Amino acid sequence: MARMPQNNEAFIREVDEEVRREQAQKLARRYGVIVAVIVVLALAAFGGTLWWRSHQAAVAGQRGDAFTDAMANISNGKEAEAKKQLATMVGSDAKGYAPLARMLQADLLVRERKDADGAAAFLKLSQDGSVPQPLRDVALMRATTLQFDTLPPQQVIDRMKPLAQTGNPWFGSAGEMTGLAWMKLGQPKKAGEMFVAMTKDKSVPASLRSRVAQLAADLGYEAVQPQDMPAS
Repeated sequence: MARMPQNNEAFIREVDEEVRREQAQKLARRYGVIVAVIVVLALAAFGGTLWWRSHQAAVAGQRGDAFTDAMANISNGKEAEAKKQLATMVGSDAKGYAPLARMLQADLLVRERKDADGAAAFLKLSQDGSVPQPLRDVALMRATTLQFDTLPPQQVIDRMKPLAQTGNPWFGSAGEMTGLAWMKLGQPKKAGEMFVAMTKDKSVPASLRSRVAQLAADLGYEAVQPQDMPAS
C-alpha cells in the first residue's frame, strides 16, 4: 500500500509530478514519429549537401576540361568545333566559364576580321553586372581599342576614366588612349599631363613609357625616360 503524503502540499506536489510525467509520455507517443521524421530529413539534407558539393566539383572539372579543349581547337585551327563548344558553355549556367567562353567568342569574331561585331560583343560583356570586374575591364579595353578610331574622343575618355588611374593594372593602355583622345580634342595640356604620369608609373611597360615620353616631349612636357628611372 502506497505511503500517504504527510501533508496536503506534498500530496498536491506528487499528483502534479505524476500528471506531468503522464503528459510527457503522451507527447512522446504522439510526436515521437514526427521527431524521427525530422531527424531523418535532417540527415538526408546533410547527405544531399555533401552530394551536391561533390557533384558541383565534378561538373566544374568537366567544364574546365571543355574550355581547355575549346582553346586547343582554336589554336589548332578547328574553329568550327570550338564555336560549338563555346556556344554550349555560354548557354549553360557555368558562371565561372560562361564569361570566358563569351570572351573567346568575341575574340573569334575579331580573328575573322569582324571587328565591329567583336567590339560589340566585348562591350556587351563589359556591361554585364554578373561578370567579374576584372573580366569586364578586359572586355572594355578590347572594345575600346577596336573602336578607338570611330568613337568620339570624349567617349573614349569617359570609358577609360576608371582604368586610366595610377596603380590600375590597365593604366598603361587606358592612359595612352586617354592621352591620344585629349590630343584629338585639342587639349595638349591634359594629354601631356597624362603621358607624364604614365612615365612615372613603374607598372607601365618600359616600351610604352618610352613611347608616351616622346609624345609628352612633342607637346612640350618633360617626362621621365624609362632608362633614367632607378631599378625597382
